[in-house]
Amino acid sequence: MIRSDRNFDDLYERFVRNIYGSAKGELRMAVIWQHLLDTLPELTAGKPLRILDAGCGLGQMGLKLAELGHELVLADLSATMVRQAQATFAEALPSASVTFIHGPVQMLNVREHGQFDLVLFHAVLEWLAEPKQTLQQLLQLITPRGGLSLMFYNRDALIFRNLIRGNWRKAESEHQGGEGSGLTPYHPHSLADVQAWLADWHFDLLGRAGVRVIHDYMEPRVHGMRTSEEMVRIELKYARQEPFLYMGRYLHLIARKGVAG
Repeated sequence: MIRSDRNFDDLYERFVRNIYGSAKGELRMAVIWQHLLDTLPELTAGKPLRILDAGCGLGQMGLKLAELGHELVLADLSATMVRQAQATFAEALPSASVTFIHGPVQMLNVREHGQFDLVLFHAVLEWLAEPKQTLQQLLQLITPRGGLSLMFYNRDALIFRNLIRGNWRKAESEHQGGEGSGLTPYHPHSLADVQAWLADWHFDLLGRAGVRVIHDYMEPRVHGMRTSEEMVRIELKYARQEPFLYMGRYLHLIARKGVAG
C-alpha cells in the first residue's frame, strides 16, 4: 500500500519528456488556460491577484499568470521542479512578483503564507496518499469568494480506456491506480466524488472541462495526420461540451469559495 505523496525527482526527465515536452502537454495547457480565461474574468481585469500554484511543476502556468501582472507563489514537492521553475522565470520574466517554495502541500498554511485570491492544484490530487484530506486543508488558503482551479486524473476515463483495450479485468477492478514506478497516478478520482466534496465544503462550481477528450482515444497513426493547431482547435471545441467532457483524461474544475466555506 502506498502511503507517501509522489515526488518526481527520480522521474524528472521522463516526466518532463512525457508530460511537458509533448503534444499531450500542449493540449493540456491550451484547454486549462482557455477555461480559466473564459470562466474567471478577474484574471484579465487589470487588478493583480495573489495566486498560489500548489504543485507548480516547471512553472509554465505560473509564468502565463505572471505575464498578466499577478503575484505568484509557486510550490512543489520536487526540488528539481522548483529549481527549473526558478530558471524559467529568471530567463523569461525576471521582474515577476514570484515566491518559490520547496516542500509538501501540507506545509502550506494561512498563518505563514496568508490567503490567496486563486489557488491552482493541477495533476497533484491523484498522487497524494490522503487526497481528500489534503485538498480540504489546502482550500483553507483561499479567501472568501476566492477561486479554485482543480485538475485531476479521471477515473472513469481510465476505466473506459481499459475497456476499449480489452483489459477488462483491470477495468472491473476496485483498484484503478498505478504503482510506485510508473506515471499512472495512484488515486484517479471520479467527477461525482470530487464535485460532492466541493459542495460539502461550500464551493460553487463555475465550470467543468475535459482535458484531452479526443487525442488520447485516437489511433497513433492518426496523430501524425493532424497538426498541433488542428488538435488544439478540436479539443477546445469539445472540452466543455457534454457528453464529451466526461471522457477527458483529466478533468478541470473551476469553483468559487462560498461565504460559509
